[in-house]
Parts: sequence; C-alpha cells; structure tokens
Amino acid sequence: MKQRTSTLDEINFTAETQKEFIDIEDNKQKVDKIDIFINRLGLSNTWGEPEEKIYFAIECKRIRELHDTIQYLGDIEKFTKRAYIDIRLPFEGQLGFIENSSISHKEVVSNINSKLQNNKKITTDLLLENCVLNQNIESTYISKHKRNIHIQESFSIYHLFLDYSTIVTD
Repeated sequence: MKQRTSTLDEINFTAETQKEFIDIEDNKQKVDKIDIFINRLGLSNTWGEPEEKIYFAIECKRIRELHDTIQYLGDIEKFTKRAYIDIRLPFEGQLGFIENSSISHKEVVSNINSKLQNNKKITTDLLLENCVLNQNIESTYISKHKRNIHIQESFSIYHLFLDYSTIVTD
C-alpha cells in the first residue's frame, strides 16, 4: 500500500523559543521570547522563504483572577508593536489558563474586551468574538488588530481559554 505524507507532517512545536524583532519604540533589535513557537508549516513555496523562517507564535497566561487579564492584554500589545525579522504569519495565538473555578471564560473575555475598548496603544478592529474551531470547545475566540508599525498591517489573534481550576493547586 502506498503511503501518503504531506508537508504538514513535519510541523515543529517548540516551547520557549527566542527570535529577534525590532522594537518600534526605540528602533532596536531585541529578543522575542515565545511561549510556543510553531514552524515547518509547509509554506516555503507559498512564501518563498525557507521553512525555518516562517512561523507563528502562541503566548500563554495564567488567569487566577480577573486582574490577571492585564498581563494577557500585555501580550496583545506586544503583538502590535513589534516588527518581526523573520516571516511571522498574519495571525497569532493566545492561551489563557483559568485557574479559578469561580471565573468563566465569558467573564474573562468580557473583561479583556472592556480593557481593549479603553486601550489607546492597541488598535482593535474586532473585539474578542466567539468562533468555532472545534465543536466540542466553546471557549475559542478571535480578535483583529493592527500592527503599530509604518504599514499598519492587520492581523488576527485566536484565543483559547482552558479551565485549569481542577488541575492547578497551590
């Protein structure tokens, strides 16, 4: 029997990778610490670059109380103010690990959206809105923003909030 494989069979997931970026506030090259780095996506022919230079990132935050959404929002801001040296795909990912059973993902999203509406540093075209990525998971969202660099490029962020309240203990 002939075996089929695709270029997606080689997707690479790496934790805590570092890449370089240009900080638009001081125009200096700096290190970008990425929680989950994903490359080797089979896009070399499409983008005309080596597989190692095409990637997307997922940032992770622990949410113990609604106040922790400030750090979550910090990652959204980080996405908007960096000029990436390698090819970063026009979407990002964020994982929110909710560690308190009295907080729902809907409350977290409402809190983040409220902060986004009042944030002058982040240009938001679409607040976090529920989107179905998997029929069994209702805590997935999408938001759309603009980079604060000269091109004002639009990009999306896919958000996944996971209830870790029964897993994480202090």
